[in-house]
Amino acid sequence: MITIADYERAELDLSLREMKRGWFIHAAVYAVVNIGLIILNLMLAAETDDDFLWFFFPLVCWGIGLTLHYLGVTRWGVRDLRRRQERIEREAEAADR
Repeated sequence: MITIADYERAELDLSLREMKRGWFIHAAVYAVVNIGLIILNLMLAAETDDDFLWFFFPLVCWGIGLTLHYLGVTRWGVRDLRRRQERIEREAEAADR
């Protein structure tokens, strides 16, 4: 028999694993796309008269978003999930009355 505390802990662990998986996918896409953009920009700079290196812009801006995603998962994720569980419990208690 599973207790409510066991269920809450299992749900928290599962949600955190899913959030971390989402971040790893985001990081992998970031790496692949930005490597491609760097190669493209360097090839264009070598083959044309345009020597402006623009790959820094998506690298930095997307990197900020990736960093915030990481912080959301590692720093704020548990807190937000616990708040969600507390809200669900309050709503269940209110509906029980």
